[in-house]
Amino acid sequence: MLPLPTTDDLRRLSAFDGDAIAAWRLNTELLHARYGAIGFALLHRPGDGVVQLAALSTPSGEVLIDARDPIGELGLAPRLPGSLALLGEQAWRGAPDALWRESLLERLLPAESAIVLPLYANGRTDHALVFAHRSDHAFASVELPLLHTIANLYGAYISGALDRRDLSERSRLAESEIRDLADVQRRLLPDNLQFRGADYAVHYQPSLTAGGDYYDLVRLSHRVRTDYPADWPDTFGVLIADVSGHGAGAAMEAVQFDAILRTYKGDEGEGPAGAMTYANRYYFSRRPRGHFMTALGLLYAPHERHFRICNAGHLPPLRRRNGQIERLSMGRDIPIGILREHRYENAHTDAEPGDLLVLYTDGIVEARNGAGEEFGIDRLSAIVQRSGESPAEIRDAILSALFAHQESDVGRDDQTLLVIRLEEQIST
Repeated sequence: MLPLPTTDDLRRLSAFDGDAIAAWRLNTELLHARYGAIGFALLHRPGDGVVQLAALSTPSGEVLIDARDPIGELGLAPRLPGSLALLGEQAWRGAPDALWRESLLERLLPAESAIVLPLYANGRTDHALVFAHRSDHAFASVELPLLHTIANLYGAYISGALDRRDLSERSRLAESEIRDLADVQRRLLPDNLQFRGADYAVHYQPSLTAGGDYYDLVRLSHRVRTDYPADWPDTFGVLIADVSGHGAGAAMEAVQFDAILRTYKGDEGEGPAGAMTYANRYYFSRRPRGHFMTALGLLYAPHERHFRICNAGHLPPLRRRNGQIERLSMGRDIPIGILREHRYENAHTDAEPGDLLVLYTDGIVEARNGAGEEFGIDRLSAIVQRSGESPAEIRDAILSALFAHQESDVGRDDQTLLVIRLEEQIST
């Protein structure tokens, strides 16, 4: 009669760490030390009558086949020839001695008696654990529930492996879907648009695969007048926005915001305020969204020598003029998605050649270092003030300091930065 396992045996058998090979070797070590001349085999049947030999240890305690592929992910487990290795479905529920002697396993594990016990994992019995002993009556008086307990301690590992495989597959599919969403989102962003009379540089980096930051630049000269002179600097619009939160949900909100803006016909009033009023109204859906967004719209009109600004709760842009930095805080209003019928208004400020504007989302100024210190508006302003004339140069100087501060080129929040420089205006 086989002796009962100790409590310590059961504890160690249940303490698998996710390593299939280590789990099988521990199983072999403990059971062989406890029961002596007993061999073990792990069978896996993925379907269609095929049986794979996932692991094998001899009665002498030698591991002949490591459990490198216990759930058949890698195709490494050798197949046993014949339909169910001649064991049949009955063997899967406890093989009688006669069936054991007819099987190929009797040759792999020379023994006088053997038993095959199913492993229950996630409600299925795709695995079985074989016990083979040199004693003719080793299993005659042992209680089957005890052997089932021992077998299913290893089955717990198999169940965990199946769970990890399923989780890995679900994670892979989710990541693929989010990457597809991020690709859609990036295709909505402007593609190297050029303006007459202005230069700009952009940095756009979600904290995850997809994010809730958004920006757009659009040439509007033809909207001002159909015969817009070819030698005038372009009239253009700039929009930067930040959805509350980040990740796939925020990215979907940003994509919908873009879709709303693309339907705007310019009939809600002049400048960015009209676009904001329209976008805000249709940003509301039939059910509560759970998100709001801050946005800043800016229209540069070179023939009028001024900017129209509409700020829906966004951080004020910086302007550098003649070496001095100012925050354009005028006209700051509530975020989009708060009041459905709210009407936004434009604020105005003059524009001069050489003006440099810096628009950004809070992921820039709220980026923290290891000590919890924010990058901050003062640090950003100082970099803009002392940097060169080129928007690309200023952007790179900001990013160099930002990445050093947060010790990464990807922040914990989405980060968008727009640097725009006016190069010329219409002469009078």
